[in-house]
Formats: sequence, C-alpha cells, structure tokens
Amino acid sequence: MSGFGAIAMVIVAAVMLALLGLAVVRRSVPHDRLARHTDVAGYVYAVIGVIYAVILAQVVVAAWEEYRDARAVAADEANAVLNLARLAQVLSEDDRLRIETALEAYATNVIDVEWPAMAEGQFGPTLETSSVHRLWQAVNDAGVRAGERNPTYAASLDQLALLDEARRNRVLLGEDALPEPMTLTLLIGAVITVAFSYLFAIEDRWLHGLMTAALATLVALLLLLEFQLETPFEGVAAIEPTAMELVRAEIAAGLGENGDQS
Repeated sequence: MSGFGAIAMVIVAAVMLALLGLAVVRRSVPHDRLARHTDVAGYVYAVIGVIYAVILAQVVVAAWEEYRDARAVAADEANAVLNLARLAQVLSEDDRLRIETALEAYATNVIDVEWPAMAEGQFGPTLETSSVHRLWQAVNDAGVRAGERNPTYAASLDQLALLDEARRNRVLLGEDALPEPMTLTLLIGAVITVAFSYLFAIEDRWLHGLMTAALATLVALLLLLEFQLETPFEGVAAIEPTAMELVRAEIAAGLGENGDQS
C-alpha cells in the first residue's frame, strides 16, 4: 500500500471511530439532558479546543523546523563531498584519484545503503563508518605528501569536519522522535477534543455527524502531518538523496575535465 493509501486508511478509521462514538452517545444520552448543559459545554469546549490547538500547533512548528534542518544538513553533507573533490584537483594525480575514489565510495554508500535503510526507520547502517575512515585516510595521506602546512590540506580538513558534522546531524535528526509523554498527550487530547463534540444538543443527527467527521478529519490530518515531519527520511514526504546523487554524478563525470573545458 502506498503512503497516501495508508494516510487515507488512517483518516477513514479515525472518522469511523468518531462517528461510532457519536452514535453511542446520541443513543444512550437523552437529547433533553444534553440541551440543558449545552451552554456550559460550549464554554468548556472552547477552553479545551484552544489548549489543544496551541499545543498541537507548537509541536507541528517544531517538527517543521527539524524537517527543514534535516533537508539542510543533507545538502551540507553533499556540498562538503563536492568541495573535497574540487580541492583534490590541485593535488598530484595519484592523490586526486585516491580521494575521488573514496568520495565516490562514500556517496554510493550514503545513496544505496544508508538512505534506503533510513527510509525504513533503520539507522544501523549509518553507524558503519568505514567509508568515512577511508576518506580521512586518503586526505591525510595526501596531506603528508603535500606538507601539513599546505593550504589545500588545511581546507580539506575543514571540509572533512563539516562532512562529519553534517553526517551526525543527519542521523540525529532522523532518529529523534517525539517524546512518549508528548505523543500520549497529543493522542489523548485528540480523543477528548473530538469526543467533547458529542455533548452538544444538535437535533439534526446528520449535521452533527458531519461536524464530528470534519473535526476528526482535521485532527487526524494534523497528527499525521506531525508524524511525517518527525520522520524526515520516511513516508510520503521523505527527503531524497538528490543532492548527493548530483554530486556523485559530477565527480564521476570528472571535475578536472569540466574545469579544463570551461
């Protein structure tokens, strides 16, 4: 089942459960009894709605910021790989080839191994750092031959540090999840917000059902949105390794050749 199909199923299930609860309340609680307390229920419901809306909005905004950060660090990681390849162009032929080979291996591992694993919520492959170590070794070996005070070597070390930082941040942002107490609060708040709409004495049951279904749909959509943003490398809006793919293709095409042509 596609991601959008799963989302539709969740929303339909949420609406059906909400309507089932409404039907039970309307059947078991007399309409006159609800009518006597509609005014008070309205005031209480307004307070509940505002509190839940504020909490949910803050969580969604925070999740959106983390999603944007995940996109940014993925681009930063790819940029560091490309910058290292460009810096290697001024080194000797052997050192350049070693570094480019290590960079291509690193990019291939990120694209073909780590990214599919992250899409499944598995971050074990990201702990395998052999490709990173080989890249560091290639740069350090080139630095020894070029001289430790060589500006290219110093700049390469800076880019390697940026690459390591972006890689760690990518993994951390992908693994970070909403704390369980907050998840429980959001779910309980959603149930209370929808269930409280049952207490209004609306004579037209179809209109009451439509209002409840609309409320349940909106709450379910926002919760699903929050979940998607909290898992930036999974789901229908998963971040793709597009930047790294472009960098790998550029390195494979030959940066020195492109530079000579220009």
